[in-house]
Amino acid sequence: MADQKSSGAFGSEKPGSLVPDGPAGMPTDIDVQVRYRSAAGRALVHEPGLLRDIPLEERAPLSEPHAYQGRRSILTDWFCATNNVAVWCSSTVQMDAAMLLDFDADIVCFQSGVAELHWQHEGRQGTVRPAFFARTRDGRRFVIPHRSAARTAGLEERVLRHVAAAAGWQIRPLRVPEGVLHSSLRSMAHFRGTEFAPAADARQALLDVFAVPRPLQKGAAVSGLGLPAAGHIWHLLWTGALAFDRTLPLLPTSRIWAGTSNDNPWEDNG
Repeated sequence: MADQKSSGAFGSEKPGSLVPDGPAGMPTDIDVQVRYRSAAGRALVHEPGLLRDIPLEERAPLSEPHAYQGRRSILTDWFCATNNVAVWCSSTVQMDAAMLLDFDADIVCFQSGVAELHWQHEGRQGTVRPAFFARTRDGRRFVIPHRSAARTAGLEERVLRHVAAAAGWQIRPLRVPEGVLHSSLRSMAHFRGTEFAPAADARQALLDVFAVPRPLQKGAAVSGLGLPAAGHIWHLLWTGALAFDRTLPLLPTSRIWAGTSNDNPWEDNG
């Protein structure tokens, strides 16, 4: 992911410039304020402890990323099938990470660019901008940081750890799909929209067809659903109702079956 943009002296600080961590693993001499939007869209600034019950993953982004002369990363967005919102991404790497979050069945809501962590320490200041905020089915809230340049990674980590402890967030590492999983997700993602979702009777027909593992295109042919069958199958693969071997390329000739996979998309892949 693109390096963090920074203000003040943030980009030039050395990772060890803060005082040592205290017994709880938090910086002992740092002031951090979190900027975010209210449910009505108004920009607010609060101390981290006041955000424990604030669903930042549901809030609007503070701003949209903008192109500028000399920018190396490509601006794009990801339309999230999980909660039907556009997620702005500052690079194609962040977009791939959004795709993986969208595919993760444990995630029920996520958004990018919804908060900035403004820190001050001994006259110096800077800003940490996490990549995503997300919420899981069981109500856990995650903050997912960008991949930072080595010269700022230590400092960003300490600021984020300080805020997460106060706000009740868990820190989740940024993961992006790679190798065959990346290719498979890109293929399925074309069919993530609800327009490809089968009606209840068509869904059951496909689950019956794939009760025994068989090639995707052969299952579509024997389903009796005609041309829409293939799109329905790819949609069911995206939602997890149909499973596949994630270590192999997902092709029309791939064997698939009914039932969810135990594979975790957040595990290392490649």
